[in-house]
Amino acid sequence: MTIKPDTVEAAAAVVAAALRPGVDADWSVQAGDLEWSVDRTISHMTGAPAKYALYLSSRSTQYIAVTVMPWQDATRQERLEAIEGCAAALAGVAETAPPSAFGFHVTGMRNAQQFVAMACNELLVHTYDVTRGLGLPYEPAEELCRLVIEHCYPDQDDQRPAWPLLVWLSGRRHPAATGWGEPPTGGAIMFGDKIEDRTELPLEFARDPAGGEWLAIRWVT
Repeated sequence: MTIKPDTVEAAAAVVAAALRPGVDADWSVQAGDLEWSVDRTISHMTGAPAKYALYLSSRSTQYIAVTVMPWQDATRQERLEAIEGCAAALAGVAETAPPSAFGFHVTGMRNAQQFVAMACNELLVHTYDVTRGLGLPYEPAEELCRLVIEHCYPDQDDQRPAWPLLVWLSGRRHPAATGWGEPPTGGAIMFGDKIEDRTELPLEFARDPAGGEWLAIRWVT
C-alpha cells in the first residue's frame, strides 16, 4: 500500500482526539518509558512534522539550525491543534513535491513519502508514550499502523496485530507483545530520543556522482 500525503493528517487527527481528554491533566509527568515529560513529548510531536516540511520544501542537503517549538503562551488545546496544523503543512509540501525532491534527515536524505511515513510514526508512537503517562486509552486503526510499518520497517512486516507490532518495533513494550522477545535493532528509521544517543551525527549529504547515492560528507561528533 502506498502512503499518501494526507495520511499524516489522518494520523494527527487520531492523535489530537486521543489527547484532548488529557488537556487538564498534569503534563509534567513522565511520558511512558521515555526520559521526557508529557509536555516535552507533545512539543516534539509538534516540531517533527514541521521540520520535515521545512527540510523537504527547502530541498536542504544539510542540517538547518532552527528549532520548531510551540508558542509559550499557547493553551493546551491550541497545542494539540498545532500538531494538526504542522501535519497539514507537511501534507501540503509532500503533495506538491516532485519525485526528485529530497530533504535532509540525520538518517539519510528522504523523499516526500518517506517524510510522511516518518511523521506518522513519530505521531502515533509518541502518542502511545503520552497516553501511558496520562493513563488515557489509545489504539490507532490497524490499516494506519500497517501503512507505517510497511514504509518505516519494510523488512519487519508480518501478520501480527499491527498496533502492538509498531510499538514493539519502536522499542516500546506493549502488553499484547509479551513473549515477542527483543525488538529488532538497526531499523530503517531512528527517532528523537534514539538519535540523541548517537555519538556521531551526519550534518550534510551529497550525491555520489558515479552511483547517484546520497552519502554523508560532514558529521558532528
